[in-house]
Amino acid sequence: MTHPIDEVWMRLALDEAADAERLGEVPIGAVVVLGEKVIGRGHNRVITEQDPTAHAEIVALRDAARFLNNYRLTGTTLYVTIEPCP
Repeated sequence: MTHPIDEVWMRLALDEAADAERLGEVPIGAVVVLGEKVIGRGHNRVITEQDPTAHAEIVALRDAARFLNNYRLTGTTLYVTIEPCP
């Protein structure tokens, strides 16, 4: 069962996906949330950055780690517009 706030976070992830599409990327977006605050966001940048690891979820996780100044993202939730890559 989803909570109404989940829809808010997914909407932000969809906004990121739209940004990716505008840039000619595969339209996938992601946000990382801690409590009620977005601490990381990203969209696919594989083509733009010529980086095979620049998937939306990785970009968002890296952004969150920079925000926290810590690689441990304890207590966070990752919202992605498609199932994350394995």
